[in-house]
Amino acid sequence: MDTPSSLELIGRLGLALALGAVLGLERETRHKTAGLRTHSLVALGAALFTVAGAYGVIGDQNDPSRVAAQVVTGIGFIGAGAMIRSGFTVTGITTAATLWMAAAFGVAAAMGLYLVATVAGAMTLVVVVTFGPLKPYVLFRRSRRRFEIHYRPGSGTLDALFGGLESVGGRIMAVATAERNGDRQTTIDVRGLDEVELAKVLAAIADREEVVSIDHAPGSGD
Repeated sequence: MDTPSSLELIGRLGLALALGAVLGLERETRHKTAGLRTHSLVALGAALFTVAGAYGVIGDQNDPSRVAAQVVTGIGFIGAGAMIRSGFTVTGITTAATLWMAAAFGVAAAMGLYLVATVAGAMTLVVVVTFGPLKPYVLFRRSRRRFEIHYRPGSGTLDALFGGLESVGGRIMAVATAERNGDRQTTIDVRGLDEVELAKVLAAIADREEVVSIDHAPGSGD
């Protein structure tokens, strides 16, 4: 294997760093557990390990594929750290996947696959930025749910409810509120959740002191 010049190897590290930074910046703007610095360092570290394994070892032990395999194994620990479990909900899976992709950018760039690494970076950014908002619209119509919540105002009930729905991927489609004898009754249509996910969110809200009742009517939004 011909050894590239030091300048070319530094360029490969720079490409890995740039691709990781772009992906990390997207995560940073969404206030995720792993952002700009983490993704940049993961991509740069993966590239450096690959370069060192490919060109820093002479003889039969020079096997870049072994180094790449170890990088994939090692990134699992960082990815696991990006995931957070709260009750029945696990968040951070997408961030863990982007960290895995950042490592892949580093390996590809270090191998000299400049175009492949750049195109893969663009494809990953498109997936992360656009596929999430599209999710509720590509699911079947039966994923639309309607329920009514009867509660006493002044305790931030809807903020908590909306936050819970969005945390599990729900998209709020319509909200209608009516005042009744000093209380409020709000009807909500949400798309993108299955029955189990919605039931878990509503169960958590139902435990709040100000909530009088929740009328959960599966499929009534169809």
